[in-house]
Amino acid sequence: MRGNSRLRLYVRHPGGTGIIGADIHLTDALTALIASLPSLVEEEERHQPAPDDPHCDLVGDLTDW
Repeated sequence: MRGNSRLRLYVRHPGGTGIIGADIHLTDALTALIASLPSLVEEEERHQPAPDDPHCDLVGDLTDW
C-alpha cells in the first residue's frame, strides 16, 4: 500500500527483463486494470526510474488509467 488508496504491484512481463512497479488506484475498475496490466507495463512512456524502491528497476504510474 502506498497511501491514498494506492497500491504498487510488482510485475515482470514474460520475455522482459527486470521488475516494474505499477502504481494503481484501488477503484471499481480494478478488474479491468488487472486484465490490461500486461500491455500497460510495456508502454515505455509510462516508465520512470525507481531509485527509492529497492524492489523494482522501473515504476509506472497507472493511477489515472
